Amino acid sequence: MDVAITEIKRCHLDVLHEWERDEKLQVQTGVDVPRTYEQFLHAYKAYLNGEKPNLYLRAVLLDGQLIGKVELFRTTEKDFIGMVIAEKRNSGVGTRALFLFLDEIYERFGIKHVFAEVYEDNTRSLHFFKKNGFQTTREKKREWFRGKPRELITMKKDLQ
Repeated sequence: MDVAITEIKRCHLDVLHEWERDEKLQVQTGVDVPRTYEQFLHAYKAYLNGEKPNLYLRAVLLDGQLIGKVELFRTTEKDFIGMVIAEKRNSGVGTRALFLFLDEIYERFGIKHVFAEVYEDNTRSLHFFKKNGFQTTREKKREWFRGKPRELITMKKDLQ
């Protein structure tokens, strides 16, 4: 298995939009209302054109095939990562992609601590981040998802 992360390319966009429209992935990632294809393309074009400097995206490839994405969103207070592995779960691919990405953002941006926000009811993602060295913080926030409250747990990993 050859796992790699690379820049998001225009040829990835149709598949990425399919994942955004996937009901199961929507619940896991908190997509309340999926974007139309036009809205989706507009957002990615803005990113690809450098109009979203706080966002850094990478495609996750397995043997050259797109199977996920990983992203970094930078604020003045914290650097947050998000991850979607849409295919080949429970095979070690996510862990390999995560560590490739963490190495890259450490080298590229000098980030010393990274945070992930995970829904309390997303036990698979909570387990994934915990097994990969993220620790829960005392930070929780309540969000509304499809008319119901959900707790979002903040997790932290030191990159040094």
